[in-house]
Amino acid sequence: MSLPFGGLMRCICTFVMMVWLAIAGSPASAQVVALKNNLFYDAAATANLGLEWKLADRWTMGVGAGLNLWNPVKSSDPNKDLPPKWRHVLVNMEFKYWFCSVFARDFIGMNVAYSHYNMATGMYPIGWVNKDLMNYRYQGDMVAAGVFYGWSWILSPHISLELEGGIDGGYAWYDKYDCARCGNKYEAERKWFVAPKLGFNFIVQLK
Repeated sequence: MSLPFGGLMRCICTFVMMVWLAIAGSPASAQVVALKNNLFYDAAATANLGLEWKLADRWTMGVGAGLNLWNPVKSSDPNKDLPPKWRHVLVNMEFKYWFCSVFARDFIGMNVAYSHYNMATGMYPIGWVNKDLMNYRYQGDMVAAGVFYGWSWILSPHISLELEGGIDGGYAWYDKYDCARCGNKYEAERKWFVAPKLGFNFIVQLK
């Protein structure tokens, strides 16, 4: 099942607003802008891109988005497990404080995120909400916020790598379907959750 058009449009509009707020709130004197790609996210077959701006000597603000439209095909072998399904769109905003200077060495930060998802047969992030993904499918929305710590390694004047880890807490509301691929709704649920936040980012500074 594809992501509902309404949910996708809400995510796109939210992301556009985040970008506008980030640009509008950045001082004209800010000279550092960077593109970011989370390699962990890439490994999960999710296209993603982020932008980060310098706000002050040790502060940056970033916005990002990820999109996964991969829909695994069911095997003809009834004894073979279905591959995980993690169709979703996600938008996020974050603020960082750098202990040395922006895009160099260690930092702490806080983030907020929104996602619309359609998941089944796997232990991906929604698994921290309900661990029965092998038997049910979940389609819905979530919001989350958290804190993290990380370190950036400068590889060249315009390229760096960034590793970060932290914890997010949030709220999810979704419809639960009674099998991993069928469309028979079982029930609607709402739950609080806690999940780890991990990132391994490839950074390109534009100016």
